[in-house]
Amino acid sequence: MIKAITASTFEIDDGNRAVEDILSQLEFDNKVLRKHSIGILSCYAEFIESGVVRMLSEALPFDIIGTTTIACGTPQASGETVLSIMVLTSDDVEFSTSLSEPVYEEDEAVFATMYEAASTKLSGKPKLLLSFVPLLTTVGSDFYVDCMTKISGNVPNFGTLAVDHNQDYHESRVILNAESWPDRYAILLMSGNVEPAFFIGTISDDKVFPEKGAVTASKGNQLQAIDGKPAVEYLLSLGLEKNAEGTITGINSFPIVVDYNDGTTPVVRAMFAITPEGHVVCGGNIPVGSTISMGSFDPEEIKATTIAAIQTAIEKCPNASYLIYSCIGRFFAQGFDQAAEMNAGNAVLNTAENAFLAAYSGGELCPVYTTGGSTMNRNHNNSFVICAI
Repeated sequence: MIKAITASTFEIDDGNRAVEDILSQLEFDNKVLRKHSIGILSCYAEFIESGVVRMLSEALPFDIIGTTTIACGTPQASGETVLSIMVLTSDDVEFSTSLSEPVYEEDEAVFATMYEAASTKLSGKPKLLLSFVPLLTTVGSDFYVDCMTKISGNVPNFGTLAVDHNQDYHESRVILNAESWPDRYAILLMSGNVEPAFFIGTISDDKVFPEKGAVTASKGNQLQAIDGKPAVEYLLSLGLEKNAEGTITGINSFPIVVDYNDGTTPVVRAMFAITPEGHVVCGGNIPVGSTISMGSFDPEEIKATTIAAIQTAIEKCPNASYLIYSCIGRFFAQGFDQAAEMNAGNAVLNTAENAFLAAYSGGELCPVYTTGGSTMNRNHNNSFVICAI
């Protein structure tokens, strides 16, 4: 059994006051903390620069792990300039953390060393892998997922890519204890009496175009041909329009729903750009043989799918605590009221009185279920993902 305790603070400038604020909400004593504990953290980047993260790590008697974000929250408070933490504590679940060497390229050996360092500290087989991933241009999210699935033997992998409040995300960091890095991958493994469940909010069926196309050519995250036609031609045939720059008008507002045709739940891919050859650059791999449908996003749709995912999690796992990541694209798609999705979701969570930590992400790692009920790890875009613990 795992008990979760949460806290949030807006105090960026005064480390002593920030730590006091967090500790007063956590209310630790010998009866609260059990044999094994871990802290999962999300924060605005300035909490690192001001020293708050370091001071909090030094004040807590267990590891903390997490990333920077553009907005986050717990039942206590949420917003943009916030530090939030969820402490998991248990007598029969073990926690183990590890950090990779700097990630320069898609090098499996770096991740294998990291995983071994964490797994050897556990007395039992890992049941859950939480990933805290750097936002890099040299490594694709699908590589993180596929590589860790191979290394771990398909341990369910849930997590987030670091982001921050800057346009180029240059302050995004992965956090482990008192330190943070722009280019290292950190993991948390759990073993023992833990049975996670996963829930995903993407696009409602009525927001997906009825037309379906077969992917006939692709290379990594470049979607090259659909039904034997250049990808851009297929998009234009659905009524999307080219602008003067040669790209699709509002391309980020039209996510792609990808069915791998392998019995797993479809995933969503964001479209970012059109190459001169008419290929579509996406936020993840789209393999040949998969089937795609186009969808559309708007603020009300985002709130509705978020609320639906939370309600499903509460219905199926009413006594769990929830670790939640939502794509930063959903944050920006809210327009002038960028807190709307988080506020709507928090209202449902607070009514149910479940402990939770919610944060925005540069990419969502979350298992999907097969028709047989087993899990397969996937990289997601434009999605809202929940790990019920």
